[in-house]
Amino acid sequence: MNVLVRKSLILAMLLAFGLTAGLAQAKTLDAGTIYLEPKVGIYGNSNDRIGSMFSFGGELGFFPIKGLSIGAEFLGYAVTQKKNVISSSNKWETVGAFSPIGIIRYHFINEQDYSVFAGVGLGGFFSGTKIPRNGNTSNLTEIAEVGFNYFLTDMISFQLAGRWQHIGDWGNNSGSQGQKGSDNWGGNLALKFVF
Repeated sequence: MNVLVRKSLILAMLLAFGLTAGLAQAKTLDAGTIYLEPKVGIYGNSNDRIGSMFSFGGELGFFPIKGLSIGAEFLGYAVTQKKNVISSSNKWETVGAFSPIGIIRYHFINEQDYSVFAGVGLGGFFSGTKIPRNGNTSNLTEIAEVGFNYFLTDMISFQLAGRWQHIGDWGNNSGSQGQKGSDNWGGNLALKFVF
């Protein structure tokens, strides 16, 4: 995804937020509600072989009971990482990846204008190139996040979430080549459409 497309997507989300901020704000997260969330995100990493990660995609889910959601997230990633396993190398590449994740969120504060939530998820992280370079092309990924929704209308909310995401192996288990996994800290911005 090029820079222009990323900037356009972020600008469209901010514009939608600004245009609808004065509308009625009464939607709660009731049982039976279905939602769709287009989202973007950015992450920093604990692994010195990975520079940054940009994510884009969406999530589809529902509320089986009031305040508890179950969703399936499908994100594409642009990962900037070192081309060589050797730490002293300064050559970087951008690698594409795909990550499907099942997520459960509990909205522990659910007011008329906003909700606050915490969530956990489990899924995969797949790419044609090893991420990091001394890691794997198929990885298990775990997430934990906290965030909030601000209701713009009865059917649309703005969502901001901070997220920790682990990709790949745990610990420094690869000898001289360094850590194969990565802890990633960042967050995502989304518009939630409910039906």
